Amino acid sequence: MKGIRHIYRTSTLSEYGKFILTAFILLLIAGYFTIPEYPVQGTDRQLIKIRGKHFRFNDHPHLSEFLLSVKKNDGFICMGTSESTPLRDGNYYEFLDQDTSYPNRFSILGGAGWTCGIHMAMLLNHKAEVDSLQLIYFINPVYWRSDLKGFRKSYWTRYLNYGTWLNTLEKAQEYPEFEKISSAYREKLNPAERFLFRLEYWLRMIRKPFFRDLRYALFPEEYRDDLQFFAEPKIGVGSFDFLGRIDTSYLDTDWNITHEFMGRTWLNPLEKNEYRDHELRAFIHLCNALNVDVCFVLGPVNEIFISKYHPSYLDAYVDGVKHIRAILLEEKADFVDAAHLGNIPGSFIDNQHHSSYGAYLIYQLIKQHLYEKGDL
Repeated sequence: MKGIRHIYRTSTLSEYGKFILTAFILLLIAGYFTIPEYPVQGTDRQLIKIRGKHFRFNDHPHLSEFLLSVKKNDGFICMGTSESTPLRDGNYYEFLDQDTSYPNRFSILGGAGWTCGIHMAMLLNHKAEVDSLQLIYFINPVYWRSDLKGFRKSYWTRYLNYGTWLNTLEKAQEYPEFEKISSAYREKLNPAERFLFRLEYWLRMIRKPFFRDLRYALFPEEYRDDLQFFAEPKIGVGSFDFLGRIDTSYLDTDWNITHEFMGRTWLNPLEKNEYRDHELRAFIHLCNALNVDVCFVLGPVNEIFISKYHPSYLDAYVDGVKHIRAILLEEKADFVDAAHLGNIPGSFIDNQHHSSYGAYLIYQLIKQHLYEKGDL
């Protein structure tokens, strides 16, 4: 009984706790400095997608693997905002990727609010990997509208952790434009948010040797499973339903939206947006500085819908597209002009997103442009 009482004395339990905590900390430190980083494997197949968490935290070697797999296969990465997410009958990047008339594959980094300024962090963190990388960036003019002016905290925190941004900022001293477009990241977060985002970043870094490097070294197949999105053999664009055709059971061609959207129409005006102008120019300048081969797609606005629902906004939208085109021309950027598609019935599903039929028309324009450049 004396032995049991001794074991369960508060002072004894406290000593056990201190010992376990110290041992755990020493184990973490030892693991952090002795477990080697799992190396980039150099897969032969192109990665079509990458998990968002790997981009958000600039995970190694995942993001390096993604970029290198695209470059060494002479592939392309399509980038864009919500118009570059999956559509019911296929989107432009899927048509490009599945076209069997050329061997090139088309990967995707797209999501709502994933504007070009956020992508600048990836370019700055992977200068060697992005040298001569081929990108296609889709510009949706609706991001120049009144409710999307300036820095958007929700977009940046979704795709780029604050700790990752701080680390990138240290590497970007030669490229001050990145700080100019992203400095509001610090200003928009309150102290508690800054602390929690940095804690999240550092906890991920501390656990990396154990939960990734050691795990991958012991079980290499889990590395491939974690990358997940390898390119499968092409099946041809003919596999997509309604390819090059308008699905009138789904789309209202008079209003150029889906039948479903007719009941919840909304529209915000397009206004002068110096932040978006600067963001686009900064992205172009960085791509030039890092030898990134980027082709822009100037997307359309739904002129048919705007002219019916809120005709007083139409001139501002048309002028906004002209303004973006003028920036691309002034910067001597390579671009595909798809702005005229907004006048084609069936090309949109709502006030700001093209349809699969519109995507097919965009795919044809990009394909023709790349053929003329000799990139396919």
